[in-house]
This record gives sequence, C-alpha cells and structure tokens, in this order.
Amino acid sequence: MGLLSNHEAVVWWEYHHGKPTSDIFSKYEKPSYVPEYIYEILAREINEKIKDTRKASRERENIRKIQFSSAAYVSRVLSRAKSKIEDTLRQHANSHRLDTENIDGEKGILTGFDYQANTNVYIIFTLQLGVVIWYEHTNYGGKLCDGTPYSSQARSDGKPCPKVEECRETLDIILKEYNLTLNPKEEDMYMTEQSNRIFGKLGSKQLPRYQREIQEGE
Repeated sequence: MGLLSNHEAVVWWEYHHGKPTSDIFSKYEKPSYVPEYIYEILAREINEKIKDTRKASRERENIRKIQFSSAAYVSRVLSRAKSKIEDTLRQHANSHRLDTENIDGEKGILTGFDYQANTNVYIIFTLQLGVVIWYEHTNYGGKLCDGTPYSSQARSDGKPCPKVEECRETLDIILKEYNLTLNPKEEDMYMTEQSNRIFGKLGSKQLPRYQREIQEGE
C-alpha cells in the first residue's frame, strides 16, 4: 500500500478510529477481516498490478484477513508507521521549500509556510491518495467554489471552480480516514474555509492513548 505495509495500514486505520494498541491486538489476536476501506484499496492495487484474473483473485483472498502476534508487536507497527509518515511529510516539505512550522507524524499532518506564495500549506498523509499538499486559499481566480465572485470587485463567469470535485473528494477522504466530523455550520462552508477547520481538527485531535490515560486518572 504505497508507503505503509498492510499491517501498518490496518493499525493506522484502527488507531485513528479510536482503538488503543491493546484493543487493536484484541481484535486481531485471531485471524480477522481487515477493514473494508483498507481491503478495497489493497484489492485495487492488486488488480492494477496483476493482470491474470486467477492470480489476482488468490492475492486478494490472501489479504482478506490478518493476525497480530502481540500488543507489543502492534505498538512497534504503529511506531514504524508514524516514523515513515513523518519522514515523508518532511521530505515533501523540503522539496516544496516550505518553512516547516509543525510536524506531527502521529496525526499525519505537517503545517508549513510558502514564502513565495505567501500562504500556509498543509501536508497530510492519506492511505488512499498518498500525500496531499493543500495550499490555503480564499478563492480560485476570483471566485468561490460554486462560481460566486469572491468580492464585489472580482469578476466571475459563474461557472464552479474546476477543482471543486477534486477538492471535495480529497477533504472527504481526510474526514473518513481520520474519523473527523463537521458540525452543520461547517458543512455549509465553502471548502476554502472548511478545509482550515478540518486541518485544525486533525491537528488538535485527541488520540486513543491520551483518552485512556484520562480515563484511568478519573
């Protein structure tokens, strides 16, 4: 699966959907089905690489279930995933010559600033799309997502932004993979503003191990 191994991808998914490493091990202590979202990505990759339908079918069957040997193993897998993600986020920031302000491999996000473009930049890891690089912006060529002029002085042909479908898909994938939700007001926002809320939620997200510590201290 691109950057992460199958085991790393499953642990990453489960971790960001609220399970501490001990619970992940409990779920996969015996051979268990991988999350459907992960399976669909892996199956698509197999179909693209293997043209022989019978061989592809066998490979898809082989990845249907996984098993983990111990909670300690799950912790090591999660640690490897974090390290890989942080390294690739940093590499992308360097290649784009960004001034890195914050990097969090555990949450899969890097925040930086592009002095040439004079804007904030967010680099996010996703299982489905790989690394996403999002430049903060208020409009596209003077118009908002649906074609509405950005300001009274701006001109617009009335047509929606040509990137609107791509942006919507990207943000929806980030919401799904990191188990984030928007309130009704945020759902009605233009994506130029909504994206900032999403990245803010990801940056401040409470992860399972912190939740467990709070519960034990209560």
